[in-house]
Amino acid sequence: MARKKSGYDAACYYAGKLVGRCTAADGEAYSALMEQCGGDAARVLREYAYFSPELKEILEKVAAIQANKSRAASPPGLFAEPKTSPWGKIQTCDVLCPGVFMVSTASHGGTMVAKEVSAFLSLAAQKCGFKQSGYLCYEEDSQESVVLRELLDKGLWKIPERIKDKAAFEENINQSLRRYNPAYWRARERGREAARPVVRQDAARGEVR
Repeated sequence: MARKKSGYDAACYYAGKLVGRCTAADGEAYSALMEQCGGDAARVLREYAYFSPELKEILEKVAAIQANKSRAASPPGLFAEPKTSPWGKIQTCDVLCPGVFMVSTASHGGTMVAKEVSAFLSLAAQKCGFKQSGYLCYEEDSQESVVLRELLDKGLWKIPERIKDKAAFEENINQSLRRYNPAYWRARERGREAARPVVRQDAARGEVR
C-alpha cells in the first residue's frame, strides 16, 4: 500500500493568486529568494541550485507567468526572447540588456545575442560565437564570458547587486577569457592600450587651456 503524503502547512502566491502548496520552510524560501532576485522567478531558478520538487514546480510556474506577461507587453518583433536554443529546450531566460538573453536548459545553457544588436560586439567577440536561428550564440562554460566582458566594457550591463564581491566576479570573467579565449583577450587589451594615449593627450590639452 502506498504511503500517504504528509500534508502541506503553507502556500505560495503570485500576483494574489495561489501557485502551489508547500511546507512552511519552502514558503519562507520562496519569499526570501524572490525578494533577493527582484521578484524574478527565472533568475531564482538560474542562480540557486537546490530546491524541493514542490518549490521548483512553484518557481517554474511563476517564471512561465512572468515570461508570458513580458512577451505580451513587448511590441511585436522587438527583441523577442528566443524560443529554442542550441542547447535544448529553454527553461529560463534572463534579459541582460535589450536583445541579449542568458538562457538555461535542463543540462546546459549560454547567452544568445539577437542579430539586430550583435553589431555592437567587437569583431573579436563576434568571432567567438556561432550563428543559429537568427542569434549569435555563446556557450556558458567557455564563451559566455566574452559577452559579459563586452557588456561591462560598454556599460550595457552591471554586475547584479546580489553578487557581493563584484571585483572577484569580474576577475573570474577575465580569468575565463585568458584561459578559453586568449585571442579575444589580446585583442581587447590591444584596444584598451591604443585608447590610453588618446585619453592622456585629451587630459594634457585640458591642462594647457
